[in-house]
Amino acid sequence: MKSDDRQLLLLGLLRIQEMHGYQLNQFLEEHLDFIANLKPATAYYTLEKMAERGLVEVHLEQAGNRPPRQIYTITAQGEQHFQELLRRNLARYDMQESADDIGIAFLADLPMDEARRLLAQKREMIEAKLAKIQDAASRVSVSDATHLSLLRAESHLQSDLAWLKQVEAWLVAQNQQVN
Repeated sequence: MKSDDRQLLLLGLLRIQEMHGYQLNQFLEEHLDFIANLKPATAYYTLEKMAERGLVEVHLEQAGNRPPRQIYTITAQGEQHFQELLRRNLARYDMQESADDIGIAFLADLPMDEARRLLAQKREMIEAKLAKIQDAASRVSVSDATHLSLLRAESHLQSDLAWLKQVEAWLVAQNQQVN
């Protein structure tokens, strides 16, 4: 994920409400992992850099006997930056790159039984992720724009399953030519 996209995501969440870092990371993991694979260390680093630039303010909050936590709030400058990033993001297209394509390029270098077993594992992972996305979509209102991102993720996963069937068919055809 590009730096601008990380900033857009974090600023967008902070527009909803101020949050502490753990709260942000928990929300990302529980609700938006289909959009972004943003690791906590990267999120904290990005928040720190945005604070240095004046895009977010940080203040400490003490709750009972717990250690103080840093609360992040979007600033007016952060709101302006969010709007710029949002417009740039919506106006561009980034084709999804996949490391899967590298392995597929060398698929014929494995024994067929092993290749088929590994592709079956890949299919199971895609199906599990698809089920998770479909479950999340069933809990989100159609009027919520997040629903659109879920639809896109679902479409990508269904496309990946269709592509995987083509890969498996190619593998079988290659094996038949050899025999």
